[in-house]
Amino acid sequence: MPKSREVVSLDIGNDSIKGIVVDFSEGYGNVLAFSNVKTRGIENGEIKDVVALNESMTQIIEDLEDQLGKELKGELLVSSSCGDFTLTEITEELILTEKEEAHVSEEHVMKLTDNLLADLFPNNERNSLHLFVKKYVLDDNKIVVNPIGMKARKIAAIYTVVMGSEKYRNVVEYATKDILGEAEYYISFVSDAEAVLSNVEKDRGVVHVDLGYNYTTVTLYYANTPLEMERIEISMKNVLKDIAIVLKTSLQEAERLLKTYGVAVYLDIEPTPIEYKGLDGRTIQRTDKEFLSRIIYARLREIFMRVKKLYKDFIVKYPDFGNIGIPGGIVLTGGGAMLQRIETLASEVFKCPVRIGTVADTEMFKAEGAELNVFTPLYAAAFGNIIVYQKEQNMYSPMVGEKTKKRQSGTGFFKKLSETFGKIFG
Repeated sequence: MPKSREVVSLDIGNDSIKGIVVDFSEGYGNVLAFSNVKTRGIENGEIKDVVALNESMTQIIEDLEDQLGKELKGELLVSSSCGDFTLTEITEELILTEKEEAHVSEEHVMKLTDNLLADLFPNNERNSLHLFVKKYVLDDNKIVVNPIGMKARKIAAIYTVVMGSEKYRNVVEYATKDILGEAEYYISFVSDAEAVLSNVEKDRGVVHVDLGYNYTTVTLYYANTPLEMERIEISMKNVLKDIAIVLKTSLQEAERLLKTYGVAVYLDIEPTPIEYKGLDGRTIQRTDKEFLSRIIYARLREIFMRVKKLYKDFIVKYPDFGNIGIPGGIVLTGGGAMLQRIETLASEVFKCPVRIGTVADTEMFKAEGAELNVFTPLYAAAFGNIIVYQKEQNMYSPMVGEKTKKRQSGTGFFKKLSETFGKIFG
C-alpha cells in the first residue's frame, strides 16, 4: 500500500475550532477525520484564558485521533479569524539596468518579492500572511501579467497584502506550539475564499461574505486578487444575543435554538411550538418557530443591508462593473451560511446571484459517506489552508506568501504534495 501522506488542517474561530485530516497517498485528498468543537478562552478575538484554549485544542485533537485510531501526524496547517486584519496595496520596484534593456528573469521576480518581505517584516509589528501580485509594470508604462522573458530597464510589482495583527499571531501560536508544535499559519477568510470561489469568479468579480461569529467579513475579488476587505462588527453573535434577550434565555440555549430551529425568513414558516430552558437552566419556556424566525430575520437583514451598501460602493469605485453589477454576485461562508434559507433572504436583499460557498473542486477532495457533513461552509477554511499552501509553492502564481521567505521551494512531503496537485490540475 502507498505510504500515508497526511495533512492536519485546523481553523480556529471565535466560536468553534474546525479540524480535518486529509491523506494524499492515493493522488487525491481523502478525508480521514473531521471534527468541530467549541472554542473556549477566546473573547472578541483575543486570548483571555490560555488554559481553556488549550483544553479546546486538546479536545479536537482527541476527537480526530479517536476517528483515526492513532496519534496525529503529518504537516500542520492552521488558520484563524481571531484578531484584526488589514488589506493594503504596496508597490516594489527593481532596476534591471541603466543601459540597454535586459530580459526579465525568474530571479528578478523573486528578488521583488524578497525585497518586499524584507521591508515588511523588520519594520512592521503585523505579520504578513498573504501576498497577491496584482500586476507587473515594465518601465512605468507597460502592464503585464507575467513579465518573465520580456525586455525592460525597470520592473515594478504591485501587491495586495493581507496582514494579521499581533492578536491573531498570539491566538495561532498559543493554540498550537505547546500542543502540536510548529505550523504554517493562514487567515481564515483568505483560505475560505480559495476553497469556495472558482478562478473564473475571482477573475471576473465576486463578493465573498464570511458570516462569522464575531465579525462579518466582506471581500471583493477581481482580476484574481482581493481588492477590498471590510469587517462589519454586526455578526452572528448579535443574532444569538437577540434570541437570548427576547426569549429571556442563555446564549448557550439561544445557540441551540438557532442551530436546531432557526430559519432566515419567516413569511411562510409554520408557528410550530418550541420548548426551551429559561435563564435558570431549569424552567421550561415556550415559543414557536415563526416567532424565532422573526428575531433571526431582523438582525440578519440588518447585516445584509450593510453588506449591500458595500456592494454598491464597490460598483461605484470600479467602473468596469458598469450597470451590470459584479458578475459573480455574493458567495456566503462561515457558520451563518449554515442557517436554513439564508440564500432566500440574501437574494431578497441583494437582487443579484447568491450561493452558499462549499469546496469548489470536489475532484481534489473525497470524503466517502461524509460529503454532506464535511463539504460545508463550516469546514471551508480548513480545506482552503491546503489549497493556499499548494499555491504558495509556485513563486510565480498570482499568490505568493510568507513561506517563500523561509524556503524557495517545497521539500519533503509537501514537495510531493505539490507534485500530486500538479497532476490533478494538469
